[in-house]
Amino acid sequence: MSIVAIVSSPRKNANTDTLVTAAAEGAKENGKDVQIFHLNVLRDKRGCQGCNSCKANGGKCVTRDDLTAVLDAVRDSEGVILSSPVYFGEACGQYRMLEDRFYGFLTADFGASFAPGKKVAVITTAGTAGADKLADKMEGTMKKYFKCESVGKLAVVTNNEAEFSAKHADVLEQARALGKKF
Repeated sequence: MSIVAIVSSPRKNANTDTLVTAAAEGAKENGKDVQIFHLNVLRDKRGCQGCNSCKANGGKCVTRDDLTAVLDAVRDSEGVILSSPVYFGEACGQYRMLEDRFYGFLTADFGASFAPGKKVAVITTAGTAGADKLADKMEGTMKKYFKCESVGKLAVVTNNEAEFSAKHADVLEQARALGKKF
């Protein structure tokens, strides 16, 4: 079975991306196939349109854009690694757009359109504060609405260093260990 890893950060090869890559490597070391999506490079993407067509479509979003492949991969995966840097105390815009589209995973009776127990890991990074709070929020959404099973969270304060994660072997090992939980 496969794991989907989602890099929401707009900055390639910075902290969030580095940690997701390490977690993906851990999942691969554990025998999993991993597909990584970088949301910022997707050009044709829209947020939830609030049309509720997904409710008549078995919990599948009818909007067709570059996020469709991401959503399909998440639905069909064994587990997902979600990530976001903290921007103004919240997830970055790229993640928020994706999370809003997760609304399409809900059926007409507001059950998840995939079986409960999908595994989820959350990675957040913050320059100074808020990584723990955001990780809890992201994990909570997946558990509450989609009945996912958390394998863990990694919340890292980077002291505003763009390459903090790459310079700290202990943080990279924590991310790799998180990926091995799949």
